Amino acid sequence: MTHLNEGPAGEPAQPRGGQPATTAGADGTGLVPAQAPPPLRAGAEAGSAPRGEGAAGPSGGPGGRVGGRALAAFTGWRLAVAACAFIGYVDVAVRFGDPLLALEDLSHLASFVAGVLYLGLAAYPFVTGRVCLEPRSPWARGSAAVALLLVGVVWHTLMDGLETGYLTTSALFTHLVTPLVVLVDWLFVGRNQHRARWWFPLSWTLPLLAYLVFMIAAGVESYSDFLDPASDGFAVTLSAFIAAVVVAGYGLLGTSRLTRPVRSAVADRLGA
Repeated sequence: MTHLNEGPAGEPAQPRGGQPATTAGADGTGLVPAQAPPPLRAGAEAGSAPRGEGAAGPSGGPGGRVGGRALAAFTGWRLAVAACAFIGYVDVAVRFGDPLLALEDLSHLASFVAGVLYLGLAAYPFVTGRVCLEPRSPWARGSAAVALLLVGVVWHTLMDGLETGYLTTSALFTHLVTPLVVLVDWLFVGRNQHRARWWFPLSWTLPLLAYLVFMIAAGVESYSDFLDPASDGFAVTLSAFIAAVVVAGYGLLGTSRLTRPVRSAVADRLGA
């Protein structure tokens, strides 16, 4: 007796020679070719994320690339943010006569880092072949937003910035304009905030603590009026600052959820 190679129980034998699989006809006598699955739509990929904030960036252009309007709008905005950051830093660097000396204060250092970050974000779509507008993780943008919020609030309150006024270009851009535009970018422009993890606000304290170590080691006295390691209340003050940064971080996470419909509407208008 000839034995059939039926394979595993309950499964039909696989055809040989590349012939299409067949199934029994409705009357049980004829054979009809098995139906192949429908082809994917042009430009679609299996497992691809839907448009909107579910992806790291819009891909409304041909071949899954970022659309032209979205690319121009996002790139222009982030170049503008970088320009604001560098205007404040360059002004103080010129007045100090030493670009490195200007980086000793947290205010100017935060603006310089934000300028470099947003230049990188502006270039990101081009570096990645216009596949997406920004990295998957919003950690860097959130860290910059928290640091600049701290700079702005401290300068306007503990350092009497409101009484002093914006006497220089660096005072205006470093303590007001740059913190505001970075905050706007977090709330209304960026599209990856939904990927923020619960521990991000805790980790956003680390760059600021690293600066504190540098400040003490380098003897920076700009903030000695309220943050003096030699004072008795230094530990309490430092704890209050850390708590404020963490609260501000979770506030950024919460408000980004509230403004998500606005970001989605902007993406729709840009064809993203």
